[in-house]
Amino acid sequence: MQTMQLAAKQQRLEQLIHSVKLPDQQRIYCQKGCSNCCSLVVNCSFPEAVAIAQQLSPEQQAQTVAMVPRIVAVAKESTTLVDFLRSYRTTIGGCIFLDTDGQSCSVYTTRPLSCRALLSTRPSAWCGVDFSTLHPLEKEAFLSSLDRDIVNYPTHYLAAPQELASDLESDLVLTMLEECGFGLSGNLIYQVWLEMEHQLSKRLQDTQFDLSHYLYQHNLFEPLLLQIKINR
Repeated sequence: MQTMQLAAKQQRLEQLIHSVKLPDQQRIYCQKGCSNCCSLVVNCSFPEAVAIAQQLSPEQQAQTVAMVPRIVAVAKESTTLVDFLRSYRTTIGGCIFLDTDGQSCSVYTTRPLSCRALLSTRPSAWCGVDFSTLHPLEKEAFLSSLDRDIVNYPTHYLAAPQELASDLESDLVLTMLEECGFGLSGNLIYQVWLEMEHQLSKRLQDTQFDLSHYLYQHNLFEPLLLQIKINR
Protein backbone atom coordinates (compact mmCIF):
# COMPACT_ATOMS: atom_id res chain seq x y z
CA MET A 1 0.00 0.00 0.00
CA GLN A 2 1.58 3.25 -1.24
CA THR A 3 5.06 1.76 -0.83
CA MET A 4 6.81 3.99 -3.35
CA GLN A 5 4.96 7.08 -2.19
CA LEU A 6 5.89 6.37 1.43
CA ALA A 7 9.57 5.93 0.55
CA ALA A 8 9.54 9.22 -1.35
CA LYS A 9 8.02 11.06 1.60
CA GLN A 10 10.53 9.55 4.01
CA GLN A 11 13.33 10.70 1.72
CA ARG A 12 11.88 14.19 1.44
CA LEU A 13 11.75 14.52 5.23
CA GLU A 14 15.31 13.22 5.61
CA GLN A 15 16.51 15.77 3.06
CA LEU A 16 14.90 18.58 5.04
CA ILE A 17 16.43 17.33 8.29
CA HIS A 18 19.90 17.19 6.77
CA SER A 19 19.52 20.70 5.36
CA VAL A 20 18.53 22.33 8.66
CA LYS A 21 20.97 25.01 9.77
CA LEU A 22 20.81 25.94 13.43
CA PRO A 23 21.80 29.23 15.02
CA ASP A 24 25.10 29.40 16.86
CA GLN A 25 25.15 27.55 20.19
CA GLN A 26 22.18 25.38 19.13
CA ARG A 27 22.49 21.68 18.36
CA ILE A 28 20.50 18.48 18.00
CA TYR A 29 21.08 16.12 20.93
CA CYS A 30 19.45 12.99 19.48
CA GLN A 31 21.78 9.98 19.33
CA LYS A 32 21.74 6.23 19.79
CA GLY A 33 20.74 5.31 23.32
CA CYS A 34 18.75 8.45 24.20
CA SER A 35 15.39 6.74 24.02
CA ASN A 36 13.27 8.91 26.34
CA CYS A 37 11.13 10.04 23.40
CA CYS A 38 10.35 6.38 22.71
CA SER A 39 7.92 6.37 25.63
CA LEU A 40 5.70 8.94 23.92
CA VAL A 41 2.53 8.00 22.04
CA VAL A 42 3.40 7.49 18.37
CA ASN A 43 0.71 8.29 15.81
CA CYS A 44 1.11 7.61 12.11
CA SER A 45 -0.80 6.94 8.92
CA PHE A 46 -2.02 3.41 8.24
CA PRO A 47 0.37 2.87 5.28
CA GLU A 48 3.30 3.52 7.63
CA ALA A 49 1.96 0.93 10.09
CA VAL A 50 1.55 -1.60 7.26
CA ALA A 51 5.19 -1.12 6.24
CA ILE A 52 6.30 -1.89 9.79
CA ALA A 53 3.92 -4.83 10.25
CA GLN A 54 5.37 -6.48 7.15
CA GLN A 55 8.90 -6.59 8.59
CA LEU A 56 8.31 -7.78 12.15
CA SER A 57 9.86 -10.98 13.46
CA PRO A 58 7.65 -13.62 15.11
CA GLU A 59 8.91 -12.42 18.50
CA GLN A 60 7.96 -8.81 17.71
CA GLN A 61 4.56 -9.95 16.47
CA ALA A 62 3.98 -11.74 19.76
CA GLN A 63 5.05 -8.64 21.71
CA THR A 64 2.61 -6.55 19.69
CA VAL A 65 -0.26 -8.92 20.37
CA ALA A 66 0.55 -8.90 24.10
CA MET A 67 0.77 -5.10 24.25
CA VAL A 68 -2.49 -4.20 22.52
CA PRO A 69 -4.86 -5.11 25.41
CA ARG A 70 -2.84 -2.82 27.69
CA ILE A 71 -3.05 0.05 25.18
CA VAL A 72 -6.79 -0.44 24.71
CA ALA A 73 -7.28 -0.48 28.50
CA VAL A 74 -5.43 2.84 28.86
CA ALA A 75 -7.54 4.34 26.06
CA LYS A 76 -10.82 3.17 27.62
CA GLU A 77 -9.84 4.45 31.06
CA SER A 78 -8.79 7.90 29.79
CA THR A 79 -11.43 10.63 29.72
CA THR A 80 -9.41 13.12 27.68
CA LEU A 81 -6.54 13.06 25.20
CA VAL A 82 -4.25 14.66 27.81
CA ASP A 83 -5.13 11.89 30.28
CA PHE A 84 -4.42 9.29 27.63
CA LEU A 85 -1.03 10.75 26.67
CA ARG A 86 0.10 10.91 30.29
CA SER A 87 -1.25 7.48 31.26
CA TYR A 88 0.21 5.90 28.14
CA ARG A 89 3.68 7.09 29.02
CA THR A 90 3.55 6.01 32.65
CA THR A 91 1.69 2.74 32.06
CA ILE A 92 2.97 1.41 28.74
CA GLY A 93 6.59 2.58 29.03
CA GLY A 94 9.15 2.22 26.25
CA CYS A 95 8.23 1.34 22.68
CA ILE A 96 8.10 -2.40 22.02
CA PHE A 97 10.10 -1.83 18.85
CA LEU A 98 13.21 -0.84 20.80
CA ASP A 99 15.97 -3.44 20.73
CA THR A 100 16.30 -5.68 23.78
CA ASP A 101 18.95 -3.36 25.21
CA GLY A 102 16.53 -0.43 24.85
CA GLN A 103 19.19 1.58 23.05
CA SER A 104 18.08 1.59 19.42
CA CYS A 105 15.03 1.24 17.20
CA SER A 106 14.61 -2.18 15.59
CA VAL A 107 12.37 -0.74 12.84
CA TYR A 108 14.57 2.29 12.25
CA THR A 109 14.52 2.19 8.45
CA THR A 110 10.70 2.13 8.37
CA ARG A 111 10.01 4.17 11.51
CA PRO A 112 7.08 6.60 11.19
CA LEU A 113 7.48 10.13 9.89
CA SER A 114 6.50 11.45 13.31
CA CYS A 115 9.45 9.61 14.89
CA ARG A 116 11.88 10.84 12.23
CA ALA A 117 10.76 14.41 12.80
CA LEU A 118 11.22 14.48 16.58
CA LEU A 119 14.58 16.23 16.95
CA SER A 120 15.54 17.57 20.36
CA THR A 121 17.35 20.86 20.95
CA ARG A 122 17.87 19.91 24.61
CA PRO A 123 19.67 16.99 26.32
CA SER A 124 17.73 13.73 26.30
CA ALA A 125 16.75 14.03 29.97
CA TRP A 126 14.32 16.77 28.96
CA CYS A 127 12.56 14.35 26.61
CA GLY A 128 11.50 12.29 29.63
CA VAL A 129 10.18 15.16 31.74
CA ASP A 130 6.50 15.42 32.69
CA PHE A 131 6.13 19.20 32.54
CA SER A 132 2.99 19.14 34.66
CA THR A 133 5.18 18.13 37.59
CA LEU A 134 7.71 20.95 37.22
CA HIS A 135 7.81 23.86 39.65
CA PRO A 136 6.38 26.98 37.94
CA LEU A 137 9.72 28.78 38.15
CA GLU A 138 11.52 25.81 36.62
CA LYS A 139 8.95 25.63 33.85
CA GLU A 140 9.24 29.38 33.21
CA ALA A 141 13.03 29.13 33.00
CA PHE A 142 12.78 26.27 30.52
CA LEU A 143 10.24 28.04 28.29
CA SER A 144 12.21 31.27 28.29
CA SER A 145 15.30 29.38 27.12
CA LEU A 146 13.59 28.14 23.95
CA ASP A 147 14.28 29.72 20.59
CA ARG A 148 10.77 30.24 19.22
CA ASP A 149 12.13 30.71 15.70
CA ILE A 150 13.21 27.09 15.45
CA VAL A 151 11.24 24.98 17.97
CA ASN A 152 7.66 23.79 18.07
CA TYR A 153 6.91 25.94 21.12
CA PRO A 154 6.26 25.14 23.95
CA THR A 155 8.34 22.02 23.25
CA HIS A 156 12.08 21.85 22.63
CA TYR A 157 11.70 19.89 19.38
CA LEU A 158 12.53 21.42 15.99
CA ALA A 159 9.43 22.82 14.32
CA ALA A 160 10.24 22.50 10.59
CA PRO A 161 10.63 18.68 10.50
CA GLN A 162 7.44 18.20 12.54
CA GLU A 163 5.48 20.53 10.28
CA LEU A 164 6.64 18.73 7.14
CA ALA A 165 6.07 15.29 8.68
CA SER A 166 2.50 16.28 9.57
CA ASP A 167 1.87 17.44 6.00
CA LEU A 168 3.39 14.27 4.52
CA GLU A 169 1.37 12.05 6.84
CA SER A 170 -1.79 13.93 5.83
CA ASP A 171 -0.88 13.34 2.17
CA LEU A 172 -0.63 9.59 2.81
CA VAL A 173 -4.04 9.56 4.47
CA LEU A 174 -5.51 11.63 1.62
CA THR A 175 -4.12 9.25 -1.00
CA MET A 176 -5.56 6.31 0.92
CA LEU A 177 -8.88 8.15 1.05
CA GLU A 178 -8.85 8.70 -2.72
CA GLU A 179 -7.84 5.11 -3.51
CA CYS A 180 -9.88 3.20 -0.92
CA GLY A 181 -12.65 5.56 0.13
CA PHE A 182 -11.26 5.57 3.67
CA GLY A 183 -8.29 7.29 5.29
CA LEU A 184 -6.94 5.75 8.48
CA SER A 185 -4.38 7.00 10.99
CA GLY A 186 -3.76 6.65 14.71
CA ASN A 187 -1.70 4.78 17.28
CA LEU A 188 1.24 2.99 15.68
CA ILE A 189 1.16 -0.23 17.69
CA TYR A 190 -2.61 -0.58 17.50
CA GLN A 191 -2.59 -0.12 13.72
CA VAL A 192 0.27 -2.60 13.32
CA TRP A 193 -1.80 -5.11 15.28
CA LEU A 194 -4.87 -4.42 13.14
CA GLU A 195 -2.87 -5.17 10.02
CA MET A 196 -1.38 -8.33 11.52
CA GLU A 197 -4.65 -9.72 12.87
CA HIS A 198 -7.19 -8.42 10.36
CA GLN A 199 -5.23 -7.91 7.13
CA LEU A 200 -6.87 -4.53 6.57
CA SER A 201 -4.62 -3.56 3.68
CA LYS A 202 -5.88 -6.57 1.70
CA ARG A 203 -9.50 -5.97 2.66
CA LEU A 204 -9.23 -2.34 1.50
CA GLN A 205 -8.43 -3.56 -2.01
CA ASP A 206 -12.07 -4.66 -2.23
CA THR A 207 -14.09 -1.63 -3.35
CA GLN A 208 -17.11 -2.99 -1.46
CA PHE A 209 -15.26 -3.14 1.86
CA ASP A 210 -16.61 -0.74 4.49
CA LEU A 211 -13.78 0.00 6.90
CA SER A 212 -15.75 1.93 9.49
CA HIS A 213 -18.50 -0.71 9.58
CA TYR A 214 -15.90 -3.46 9.97
CA LEU A 215 -14.15 -1.70 12.84
CA TYR A 216 -17.40 -1.02 14.70
CA GLN A 217 -18.77 -4.49 13.99
CA HIS A 218 -15.70 -6.12 15.54
CA ASN A 219 -15.44 -3.62 18.43
CA LEU A 220 -12.10 -2.40 17.12
CA PHE A 221 -12.73 1.34 16.98
CA GLU A 222 -11.26 3.36 19.84
CA PRO A 223 -11.45 7.15 19.33
CA LEU A 224 -8.16 7.76 21.14
CA LEU A 225 -6.42 5.13 19.04
CA LEU A 226 -7.88 5.57 15.55
CA GLN A 227 -8.97 8.42 13.31
CA ILE A 228 -11.03 7.63 10.20
CA LYS A 229 -11.75 9.87 7.23
CA ILE A 230 -14.55 8.80 4.89
CA ASN A 231 -14.90 9.83 1.25
CA ARG A 232 -18.52 10.86 0.90
